[in-house]
Amino acid sequence: MNASANTDATKKYVLAVPEPALGDTHPEELPLSGDNRGPQDDGHLGEVDDNDSDGEQSVSAEPLGTLPFKKKLNNLPYITFFTIGIGLLWPWNCILSASQYFKHDIFKDTSIWAKIFTSSMMSFSTISSMLFNIYLAKRQYKYSRRVINGLTWEIVVFVIMCFFTILHFLLPKWFNFFFIMTLVVISSMGTAMTQNGIMAIANVFGSEYSQGVMVGQAVAGVLPSLVLFALAFIGNSSVSTTGGILLYFFTTTFVVTVCVAMFSVSKISRKVKDGWNTEDGRISDVLLGSLRSNEEEIRVVGRIDQVDDEDHLNNSDDNGDDGEELKLKVPFEVLFAKLKYLVLSIFTTFVVTLVFPVFASATYVTGLPLTNAQYIPLIFTLWNLGDLYGRVIADWPMFRDQRFTPRKTFIYSLLRVTAIPLFLMFTAVTSSSSGDEDHNGSIVVDLCYMLLQFLFGVTNGHVISMSFMKVPEQLDNDDEKEAAGGFTNVFVSTGLALGSIISYVFVFIIDSIIR
Repeated sequence: MNASANTDATKKYVLAVPEPALGDTHPEELPLSGDNRGPQDDGHLGEVDDNDSDGEQSVSAEPLGTLPFKKKLNNLPYITFFTIGIGLLWPWNCILSASQYFKHDIFKDTSIWAKIFTSSMMSFSTISSMLFNIYLAKRQYKYSRRVINGLTWEIVVFVIMCFFTILHFLLPKWFNFFFIMTLVVISSMGTAMTQNGIMAIANVFGSEYSQGVMVGQAVAGVLPSLVLFALAFIGNSSVSTTGGILLYFFTTTFVVTVCVAMFSVSKISRKVKDGWNTEDGRISDVLLGSLRSNEEEIRVVGRIDQVDDEDHLNNSDDNGDDGEELKLKVPFEVLFAKLKYLVLSIFTTFVVTLVFPVFASATYVTGLPLTNAQYIPLIFTLWNLGDLYGRVIADWPMFRDQRFTPRKTFIYSLLRVTAIPLFLMFTAVTSSSSGDEDHNGSIVVDLCYMLLQFLFGVTNGHVISMSFMKVPEQLDNDDEKEAAGGFTNVFVSTGLALGSIISYVFVFIIDSIIR
């Protein structure tokens, strides 16, 4: 498929099997099966077998990729990926959008904790996510369990956050700061775990499902910022603020709980697991094909999980990833050879994007009849709307065309750097405005800045969504696609980590401009 895939470097796989699986069995004795492995070999990814449960929804025979977005939402697996995409990024956007609440209500604006909160939150989140993603990427199994565990961690974090909102005034500022950072770290690890699992599954299902996750993430950005923007008009009393933010965190808990329910009802993990069932003979095709290939060097190693008896194996399909698993361990160099432009696009995009929250929190209104407490959530909302629009248009045929190569996507991501000087210019222009009482500036300045933030969001969502959608197209089999879920997430978290560190530099630059 990809030219780089033909090199020797991309032909070395590691096959990890349970030790008993090859102990007494020769390849010639394994039964052959005419079935194909993956769910995407069905001709139409959205179709459901007659043998599937009644709860699974049949869809049109028309390929999912050709359907408009509204019709895609009638496809149960697609709506599941879409919903989990919402739950995947909602917690991060919830904390990010609530940064003004933390800085104003908890850390009282002028304290050192308030000044470093946004950059610290991003650094704690992205660095912990990067390290955890590297850990997960080396363990290419139990993807379904990761989805559930990650979502559960998020629920626990935001239940605690609800209690913290009520009790924070009893504690010193330094304790509140580090307690929030601890919750941020746990939340980021939960997000990393969920994203690692769901993208591995989505890659196997196909690029349309990857786009479903991407669009869901963008919706997760829009809704929390809209809620926060609305809360800015409720009033300035501490009672109103506390009640509103408490509802905000409780809503996050509810959204993530819905994701857990959707994942369980749709049983998309079972469909992926069925492709590896050793009892129905499907895995023999993969094993024999790999062992007999003259083009690939296979090394048999170790085990992943063993089972005690046959009954445990029979029940493994209903219990997610329990039981024996047969996996091709795909080295990182193989994935990088095929995906280098795409993962570098993801990395570059997030590095550049992480300066956005710093500018959004420090650029003030000049002419519009809004306070800064209302204007800043509006900017977050516009950016997230742009991000959503960019992810939706990534599914247009012109962007999915093979002529829009991964290399062009990478160049596109580099061009986004040109927005940073424009952000600095607007910050300098608006730094003299308090935004709360005097509106002596130009409305045109505010509108141009809002347009810039919207377009910056569009390019972010566009590049990210296109990059993830092109990943399955560059890979040759389901093992590579599953492994790519963790591999791409390493570049997501690394880009976010570097971007958050760079954002500290811009904090001091902006502070010097304002002074």
